[in-house]
Amino acid sequence: MENSSRHEPWRPRPFSVAVLESDDTLADALCDLLRESGFTAACFADVASLAEARMASPFDAYVLDFLADWSPGSSALERLVDAIRAGEEKDAPIFVLGNQPHPERVDRLSGILMDHRIRYQLKPVKTSYLARQVTEAVAKWAGL
Repeated sequence: MENSSRHEPWRPRPFSVAVLESDDTLADALCDLLRESGFTAACFADVASLAEARMASPFDAYVLDFLADWSPGSSALERLVDAIRAGEEKDAPIFVLGNQPHPERVDRLSGILMDHRIRYQLKPVKTSYLARQVTEAVAKWAGL
Protein backbone atom coordinates (compact mmCIF):
# COMPACT_ATOMS: atom_id res chain seq x y z
CA MET A 1 0.00 0.00 0.00
CA GLU A 2 1.41 3.33 -1.03
CA ASN A 3 1.20 6.41 1.06
CA SER A 4 -0.08 9.03 -1.34
CA SER A 5 0.61 11.98 0.92
CA ARG A 6 4.17 13.18 0.81
CA HIS A 7 5.53 14.95 3.77
CA GLU A 8 8.05 17.69 3.28
CA PRO A 9 11.13 17.23 5.43
CA TRP A 10 11.50 19.62 8.32
CA ARG A 11 13.65 22.58 7.47
CA PRO A 12 14.90 25.15 9.93
CA ARG A 13 13.89 28.71 9.36
CA PRO A 14 16.48 30.83 7.60
CA PHE A 15 18.63 33.02 9.79
CA SER A 16 17.51 36.63 9.82
CA VAL A 17 19.65 39.73 9.47
CA ALA A 18 18.58 43.32 10.12
CA VAL A 19 20.42 45.95 8.08
CA LEU A 20 20.22 49.55 9.30
CA GLU A 21 21.93 51.68 6.69
CA SER A 22 21.64 55.34 5.70
CA ASP A 23 22.88 54.56 2.17
CA ASP A 24 19.98 52.90 0.33
CA THR A 25 22.25 51.51 -2.39
CA LEU A 26 24.51 49.75 0.11
CA ALA A 27 21.53 48.50 2.13
CA ASP A 28 19.78 47.03 -0.90
CA ALA A 29 22.96 45.44 -2.26
CA LEU A 30 23.82 43.87 1.11
CA CYS A 31 20.29 42.56 1.66
CA ASP A 32 20.24 41.10 -1.86
CA LEU A 33 23.55 39.28 -1.28
CA LEU A 34 22.38 37.96 2.09
CA ARG A 35 19.10 36.73 0.57
CA GLU A 36 21.04 34.97 -2.20
CA SER A 37 22.97 33.21 0.57
CA GLY A 38 19.76 31.94 2.17
CA PHE A 39 19.19 34.58 4.84
CA THR A 40 16.04 36.51 5.51
CA ALA A 41 17.33 40.09 5.33
CA ALA A 42 15.39 43.24 6.16
CA CYS A 43 16.55 46.79 5.42
CA PHE A 44 15.78 49.69 7.72
CA ALA A 45 16.42 53.40 7.21
CA ASP A 46 16.10 54.52 10.84
CA VAL A 47 16.70 53.20 14.34
CA ALA A 48 13.05 53.53 15.40
CA SER A 49 11.70 51.26 12.64
CA LEU A 50 14.36 48.62 13.37
CA ALA A 51 13.64 48.77 17.10
CA GLU A 52 9.92 48.29 16.40
CA ALA A 53 10.53 45.32 14.07
CA ARG A 54 12.92 43.78 16.60
CA MET A 55 10.24 43.88 19.29
CA ALA A 56 7.93 41.82 17.06
CA SER A 57 10.63 39.33 16.04
CA PRO A 58 14.28 39.53 17.09
CA PHE A 59 16.91 39.01 14.42
CA ASP A 60 19.83 36.59 14.41
CA ALA A 61 22.36 39.25 13.35
CA TYR A 62 22.53 43.01 12.94
CA VAL A 63 24.41 45.34 10.61
CA LEU A 64 24.10 48.88 11.95
CA ASP A 65 25.24 52.09 10.30
CA PHE A 66 26.68 54.31 13.01
CA LEU A 67 25.71 57.37 10.96
CA ALA A 68 22.04 56.32 10.82
CA ASP A 69 21.73 57.90 14.27
CA TRP A 70 23.16 61.25 13.24
CA SER A 71 21.13 63.60 15.42
CA PRO A 72 23.36 65.48 17.85
CA GLY A 73 22.89 64.23 21.39
CA SER A 74 20.89 61.19 20.28
CA SER A 75 21.60 57.89 21.96
CA ALA A 76 19.08 55.80 20.01
CA LEU A 77 21.74 53.52 18.55
CA GLU A 78 23.27 52.88 21.96
CA ARG A 79 19.83 52.09 23.39
CA LEU A 80 19.16 49.68 20.51
CA VAL A 81 22.46 47.85 21.05
CA ASP A 82 21.81 47.74 24.83
CA ALA A 83 18.36 46.23 24.15
CA ILE A 84 19.79 43.63 21.77
CA ARG A 85 22.43 42.57 24.30
CA ALA A 86 19.84 42.43 27.09
CA GLY A 87 17.31 40.46 25.02
CA GLU A 88 17.02 36.87 23.87
CA GLU A 89 19.49 37.54 21.04
CA LYS A 90 22.16 38.75 23.47
CA ASP A 91 24.96 36.88 21.69
CA ALA A 92 23.85 37.71 18.14
CA PRO A 93 26.58 39.05 15.86
CA ILE A 94 26.45 42.83 15.53
CA PHE A 95 28.42 44.79 12.98
CA VAL A 96 28.70 48.56 13.13
CA LEU A 97 29.54 50.37 9.92
CA GLY A 98 31.06 53.80 9.95
CA ASN A 99 33.62 56.11 8.56
CA GLN A 100 35.62 58.66 10.45
CA PRO A 101 33.10 59.90 12.97
CA HIS A 102 32.89 63.46 14.09
CA PRO A 103 35.20 64.07 17.08
CA GLU A 104 32.27 64.41 19.48
CA ARG A 105 31.08 60.93 18.46
CA VAL A 106 34.32 59.03 19.00
CA ASP A 107 33.50 58.32 22.66
CA ARG A 108 30.04 57.05 21.73
CA LEU A 109 31.44 54.74 19.08
CA SER A 110 34.24 53.36 21.25
CA GLY A 111 31.77 52.81 24.08
CA ILE A 112 29.47 50.74 21.85
CA LEU A 113 32.33 48.68 20.47
CA MET A 114 34.06 47.94 23.75
CA ASP A 115 31.01 47.43 25.96
CA HIS A 116 29.16 45.06 23.65
CA ARG A 117 31.69 42.94 21.69
CA ILE A 118 30.77 44.43 18.34
CA ARG A 119 32.61 44.17 15.05
CA TYR A 120 33.45 47.45 13.33
CA GLN A 121 33.68 47.80 9.55
CA LEU A 122 35.08 50.95 8.05
CA LYS A 123 33.21 52.38 5.08
CA PRO A 124 33.44 52.20 2.19
CA VAL A 125 33.22 48.43 2.34
CA LYS A 126 32.65 45.92 -0.43
CA THR A 127 29.22 44.42 0.03
CA SER A 128 30.51 40.95 -0.92
CA TYR A 129 33.14 41.17 1.84
CA LEU A 130 30.61 42.36 4.40
CA ALA A 131 28.10 39.67 3.42
CA ARG A 132 30.82 37.02 3.83
CA GLN A 133 31.75 38.42 7.26
CA VAL A 134 28.10 38.32 8.37
CA THR A 135 27.68 34.78 7.02
CA GLU A 136 30.78 33.54 8.86
CA ALA A 137 29.77 35.27 12.10
CA VAL A 138 26.27 33.79 12.00
CA ALA A 139 27.62 30.32 11.24
CA LYS A 140 29.99 30.56 14.21
CA TRP A 141 27.24 31.95 16.45
CA ALA A 142 24.92 29.10 15.42
CA GLY A 143 27.61 26.48 15.97
CA LEU A 144 27.75 25.42 12.32
